[in-house]
Amino acid sequence: MYKINTIYFYKHLLSFIAFSILSTYSLAGIVQKRLFIKRGLFTTVHKTTFPWIVFNEADTSFNQLNEVISIFENDTLILTVINHDSTKHGFNLKEYTGITAAEINPADSITFTLKFPTQGTYIYYDSYQYPKNRYLGAAGIIAVTKKNASIKKFYWNVKEHQSDFNNKLAQNIPVDWAQYKPDFFTFNGFSYPDILDDTVHTWINGNVGDTIHVFIANTGQSSHSIHFHGYHGKVLYSQHAKQIGWLKDTFPMKSMEGILIEIVPDKPGYYTIHDHNLLTNTGASMHLRGMLSIMTIK
Repeated sequence: MYKINTIYFYKHLLSFIAFSILSTYSLAGIVQKRLFIKRGLFTTVHKTTFPWIVFNEADTSFNQLNEVISIFENDTLILTVINHDSTKHGFNLKEYTGITAAEINPADSITFTLKFPTQGTYIYYDSYQYPKNRYLGAAGIIAVTKKNASIKKFYWNVKEHQSDFNNKLAQNIPVDWAQYKPDFFTFNGFSYPDILDDTVHTWINGNVGDTIHVFIANTGQSSHSIHFHGYHGKVLYSQHAKQIGWLKDTFPMKSMEGILIEIVPDKPGYYTIHDHNLLTNTGASMHLRGMLSIMTIK
């Protein structure tokens, strides 16, 4: 019979346990992000402008698209929010427990440590003087997926705008929300045909058999109903639990709701995607200047 070297055995047993623990934790990562709150001008499809507040990743340049943060399930997100504006702002997360709305003074910052155990579309937003600053643009997407390199991901921040409301609210002039009549409608800050320039977030492209995830957040004041031509999508995440698993082509969303849709194209084609409310397909009352995008499948 062989004799077991006790010291040798326990040394390697401890090494194996340590390796197993590290392997388990290696499945989740640590993601560090910074968001800078900035004030600038939003440029419409007609090249008019109105006041805008945004969360940008870069500290120098201004981009009217709020930063999309993409992470995997169980990743730890260390998020620092810096106020680059001259007035106070806030930060909060929709549908996330364990975070308290924070106020951030000019030139100040705050850091959050966040973890998302479930895939989905989560909305971060400016909670100060709500809904004013959020309506003025300050709201974006945290997209959480399972770790799968083959998934193609696209992100839609859906929003409508009433230009004169932006101008008034930026000057702290009260508005009557009962008289809200938006004149511009956007995906990711773009209206058609400018949407077609955004091949990273908005214009969906892929191949037959691909797994495509579309993260959609309604950060506007109005309800929207996103309609896909050509394919049905499966609801993977919704704030309405009964909708999860539904297979359909139209997805209604109330203000400040997020949804995650999975599409696996079964045929090639070139199809439109739009809001089912036809008014949202206009810009300043001109048709095909609003919420309309394209899906290209080869």
